[in-house]
Amino acid sequence: MAFTLNSNITIGQFKKVKPNEVKIQLAISNYVNTCKIKLPASAHLVCENKAEKTNTVQTAQQFKEGDKVVVQLGYNGILKTEFTGFVARINIATPVEVECEGYSYQLRKKTPAPKTFKKAELKEVLKYIITGTDIVLDADIQGCVLEKIVINGHNGVEVLELIKKTLGDLVFMHFHNNVLYAGLTFLNPQQTVKYQLGWNVIKDNNLKQRQAKNDKITIVYKGKKKDGSNVQAVLKSKGQSKVITTEGEAGNGGETKTIVTHSVTDEATLKKMAEAKLKN
Repeated sequence: MAFTLNSNITIGQFKKVKPNEVKIQLAISNYVNTCKIKLPASAHLVCENKAEKTNTVQTAQQFKEGDKVVVQLGYNGILKTEFTGFVARINIATPVEVECEGYSYQLRKKTPAPKTFKKAELKEVLKYIITGTDIVLDADIQGCVLEKIVINGHNGVEVLELIKKTLGDLVFMHFHNNVLYAGLTFLNPQQTVKYQLGWNVIKDNNLKQRQAKNDKITIVYKGKKKDGSNVQAVLKSKGQSKVITTEGEAGNGGETKTIVTHSVTDEATLKKMAEAKLKN
């Protein structure tokens, strides 16, 4: 079966924009989605429901920063929305390069009023910074208590960086179109993926079967408070009954993984993280 690549791109008021090249970068570990669209330096405009074309126009002059961008790509006429965002920059070159940014663009352009959050839920802080934008929060954002966040002259993206700095590697954030997910690393809701050799798995040389029932693991999450005291959550895999005396080493009694954090000291949150870590 032959595959024909198709696209449907809208930039601002212009629909069915014909590109030379499209590059999209998306990652669940990064909340900034980007798209670069290359276009001819000059083009003809075609009015809807009319066959006639306009005189030649300079492509770069037809767009401006902030224009809404929707990129749909697919094969044989079956299209899927791969990117939504806004024009961030126009490079006047040959071909013209239109650099686009996802919905983090709206956070970058918005500076919320100063506010201090203490012992606040992560979701509460996010709701505050997305007010007045087209961004919505993912329904699966898990509970996570932030010790303290001070917003004073920071734009929305800078607040996300404050959150990352506070929680360190324990948190990640990403956008799916205009939906923002933010949560603890091991609490990310995931769909079940079916792997098929020769289809979505290229090499099977290192593919090894591993069954959870055969693993004996103890997860220990320790939250260190400012006064030096600890809050911890301990969770053992099914069938694990022996007392573990070694940490980070495999033995007859299984393996203990201990993770220490200064950012999360809420016992309920630590327990959720331990449960999710054990599943992974």
